[in-house]
Amino acid sequence: MKLRDIRQMLEAEIISGEELLDVEIERAGASDLMSDVLAFGKPGLLLITGLSNAQSVRTASIIGAKAIVYVRGKKPDKEGAELAVQKKIPILSTKFLMYRTCGLLFSSGLHGITDLPGSERAIGRSEESAFVQEFGIVGGDFSRAGTVSLKIMEMLKEVGIDPAVVSRASIAAYEAEMNVVMYARKGTFTLSLTPAAIQMIVADEGAGIPDVELAMQEGYSTATEEMREMGFGAGMGLPNIKRNSDRLEIHSEVGKGTRLAISIDLKQSKSV
Repeated sequence: MKLRDIRQMLEAEIISGEELLDVEIERAGASDLMSDVLAFGKPGLLLITGLSNAQSVRTASIIGAKAIVYVRGKKPDKEGAELAVQKKIPILSTKFLMYRTCGLLFSSGLHGITDLPGSERAIGRSEESAFVQEFGIVGGDFSRAGTVSLKIMEMLKEVGIDPAVVSRASIAAYEAEMNVVMYARKGTFTLSLTPAAIQMIVADEGAGIPDVELAMQEGYSTATEEMREMGFGAGMGLPNIKRNSDRLEIHSEVGKGTRLAISIDLKQSKSV
């Protein structure tokens, strides 16, 4: 269903993104709680909400929503409107209540979040649901080193995570990313965000760590002189990750690679 048809059905006012009304909408979800949107939202979603501040636009951007419909005649504040234009997220405003808005769309055949074929998330299991984003890391590419952690920092800021937690996650992400750049051929960085925690899995194909306990000691490093000349290899990578996380698991096999599982709690975050 095209957003243009949804606009007509809901008798909605176009707030921004008139040039994007031909976008196809396959599913919709409704909530005023952005933590629920993070837990259950999926790329391509039409977000229906009465929360009309910039937070709803940030959350829509994080989950990859295609558009936002504000109910009860709500309209975005200035910051939200500007962000929507920047992120190219069209915004509509309908006078209908959320119940009627959802009913009209459902009766017209628009799917909900979990009733599309292949949908794996189940309502009522938010602890297992997450927004997931995966990034690739190229070993030895120092010109792009840090780009993944910067993207993650921006995502967490946009969704409104506490700045202190964003700082911890960014430090841990950067150190983990640099380990791949410095010591592996390639790697993958998977960010999972739930209402309860930030989880980061960094898996690489590299030399592996012969002695994890030794590698956890501050100041221990196997960095080359070239790496040190570029400002890396102070031997604080893994210790910094541990210091800034609530849980850290390390699995490494010599000659095959290393996997880091980093978790930072959102509800009871420790201070550094």
